[in-house]
Amino acid sequence: MRVDAPRFVRRRLGLTPLIDVIFLLLLFFMLSSTFSRFSQVPVEGGAAGGAGGKRPDAMISVRAGDVRLNGEGIETGAIAVRLAGLREVGAENLVILVEQGATSQDFVSVLEAASQSGLKVSVSRRGG
Repeated sequence: MRVDAPRFVRRRLGLTPLIDVIFLLLLFFMLSSTFSRFSQVPVEGGAAGGAGGKRPDAMISVRAGDVRLNGEGIETGAIAVRLAGLREVGAENLVILVEQGATSQDFVSVLEAASQSGLKVSVSRRGG
């Protein structure tokens, strides 16, 4: 009795699984390369220099999650309104003091609100 060997049919290689794997690899590399959140990058200030002898009209202190205007705690969203009020009563100069531990997102939020106020803004830092 003669037994014929089964015929192997050559199957075409499907592209769908290959495309799926490529997209999974792309997704993996995109997610693994962005672990450093922008708000967690430490803020570096400039070197200390000779400040003019004029005292600032207002001072904003920026710490990690805490913003103070002239020593009083304030929400980031209310800074622009308060600075506009100070501008109306004659304030001209504003110093933003970036404390150690402040994140760049805290600083940028304050700086954005301060730039809308029309005051002359200076930035300083405290701490190592």
